[in-house]
Amino acid sequence: MPGDTLLTSVIKVFQSAGYPCSDWLGLCLASVREWCAAQGFEYQFLDDTLFERVPRPLREKLQGRTPILADLARLTLLREHLAEEGGTAIWLDADTFIVDPRWTPDLEQEASFGEELWLEMSEGGSIRSFRQPHNAFMMFRADNPVLPFLHHVAHSMIARVDPAAIAPQMVGPKLLKALHNLASFHLHPEAGALSPGLAEELVAGAGPLSQRYRAAARPQTKMWNLCGSLAGQGNHLSNLKTLTRQPELFDLLAS
Repeated sequence: MPGDTLLTSVIKVFQSAGYPCSDWLGLCLASVREWCAAQGFEYQFLDDTLFERVPRPLREKLQGRTPILADLARLTLLREHLAEEGGTAIWLDADTFIVDPRWTPDLEQEASFGEELWLEMSEGGSIRSFRQPHNAFMMFRADNPVLPFLHHVAHSMIARVDPAAIAPQMVGPKLLKALHNLASFHLHPEAGALSPGLAEELVAGAGPLSQRYRAAARPQTKMWNLCGSLAGQGNHLSNLKTLTRQPELFDLLAS
């Protein structure tokens, strides 16, 4: 049966980070390895050699823009793996923290992404809310048409754009959001992303952002992208250290 073939094909999870890893990031990586073991998924970790998959002219153009290089490199990594090995490939950012290793994504989907409910306070004190796809979680089957298209569009955009006009997340979440409005990708709300404001409230124990999150009555988040790139913002780094050591604090967001 086709469905049986999908479920028994090899599922491989990829992550990448530089060395040395901070303690909280090490806990994130460990949680993903434990998730893979619980799910029966293969696991592969790459260091900064990941960036060698980006053509040299683009690496030179993106010098110092590591997040954008990573957005391009992960697409090439997954495309090459699926072309050579088949099966299903999953990418998880290194700052992904698994809070429920029993969760299994919908393996019947040929392509899917994470979905974040991003909550933050505006300068005026009102809550800003964004529900959108993100590429900290990406899953593709070998026969999917989405990954080759994403790879082509992302590399083409970076090759053509003025370096001064390359915005953060240009070929990551921003590109996914624009295409999702047209293509309506399958999204996994269980693979969410944690804003610094929401992380602050989890550690503090309550607040308007966590109340808004619970009121949204979303499926319970099973893995969080902790947005380590924002670790320098306010108390976010301290909060990440606390949350990765006390994962029960995420229970505050259970609806």
